[in-house]
Amino acid sequence: MNEKAFVITEDDGILVLTMQSEGNNLMTASFFEGYEAAMAEVERLASEKKWKGMIICGGGRHFSVGADVESLSERSSKELPELRSTGQSPEGHHRQKHFFTFLYDLPFPVVSVVTGFCIGSGSEIAVNSHFRIAEKNARIGQPESTFGILPALGGIARSITHTGMQNAFDIVVSGELFSAERAGEFLWANEVVGKKAGFSRAKQLINFISSTGEEFTADKAAGFYRRFLETGEV
Repeated sequence: MNEKAFVITEDDGILVLTMQSEGNNLMTASFFEGYEAAMAEVERLASEKKWKGMIICGGGRHFSVGADVESLSERSSKELPELRSTGQSPEGHHRQKHFFTFLYDLPFPVVSVVTGFCIGSGSEIAVNSHFRIAEKNARIGQPESTFGILPALGGIARSITHTGMQNAFDIVVSGELFSAERAGEFLWANEVVGKKAGFSRAKQLINFISSTGEEFTADKAAGFYRRFLETGEV
């Protein structure tokens, strides 16, 4: 694993996870290995209870171009015998799913800054975050259905939470990519901002939530965001 592929830094009390794996964060086996290690460190840091929040972003033009289809097919072939013999999902899948879905249970706000392509499992990282700020160049989607599979890392449940049943159905079943503007229309994205404006906007949101002095939980996220917008801060 390339240790520089996932970098955790601190910015004024905010954790910043920068994903800069090869191939514009192409989700190979190496990507998932690095991501799981980074998330284990985030889980440890969260226990320190001193962070305002966390921002997840891509280190280049793209958040993530999604799964490496060849790698995904190879992994599925290896896991299929275990699934057939036990009737249970492989342990590796459960571990992987934990490090996607646990984002939603962190005790501070998690904001994904979405740039460029945000596809497949990359989209699942974003949708498992409490907030998504998309820059205008973003192209988002869950194309797994076009390969005969479904998003299995929390993507379906969280898409329903954020966008409603009908929009989530369309996102998952069509497999089509959609624009940042469209993401904003059906509330996949909390906000759409200009090029290179996402990170600073994410910091503003996290700092606002921290300034309230109130406990943050996922079920309060929408309320915090409404109050943030009411401040008129730009």
